[in-house]
Amino acid sequence: MKKLLAATVLLLLATAWARAQNADRPSRGQGYAFIGPIVSNTQYVFNPAYAGVVFQPGEPPPADLFFRKRGGANAGFGGEVFVYRRLGVGAEFAWAGPNWTFGSEGLGVGSLDASYHFFRHGRLEPFVIGGYSLYFGDRTATQSGFNAGGGVNLWMAKHLALRLDLRDQGNINYFHSPFTNIIAFRFGLAFR
Repeated sequence: MKKLLAATVLLLLATAWARAQNADRPSRGQGYAFIGPIVSNTQYVFNPAYAGVVFQPGEPPPADLFFRKRGGANAGFGGEVFVYRRLGVGAEFAWAGPNWTFGSEGLGVGSLDASYHFFRHGRLEPFVIGGYSLYFGDRTATQSGFNAGGGVNLWMAKHLALRLDLRDQGNINYFHSPFTNIIAFRFGLAFR
């Protein structure tokens, strides 16, 4: 998994560096990589006190059947192509790990997004982004959901920016995932 992530990031960087040779053409897209904390989520963990207990049909489960925990980490990479002026379409792959780890007990997220970059005033470029998400993970089920967010690119050089964004991943079924909702603040690099 780590080798695949590293190889993909290097491939995206090499593509951006190769395009940097022609400075007269405007950028047609950008790639990015990120890591950051999950600042608000709902994560359910089964209460071991109920292991082996059989509940009667129609009886509501006890309120403490699951523990609710907070915190985690999110990392990934993606890219987008500008299809009309500041309007872009792109794809992203990310991994969300509960309890601040990136082990096998996590949630993979593949997203297809649309974005709009409002303006570029000097080095500042704010954007909004959102779209379809496909969740998959350690409990072997996939499910559909959505994502929405926004942020800003702070261009430090012509082809490299600091990327800060907030992303909400929603509509996650907790029977197939350690999460039901993820809001992550992500730090990263954007390149074109």
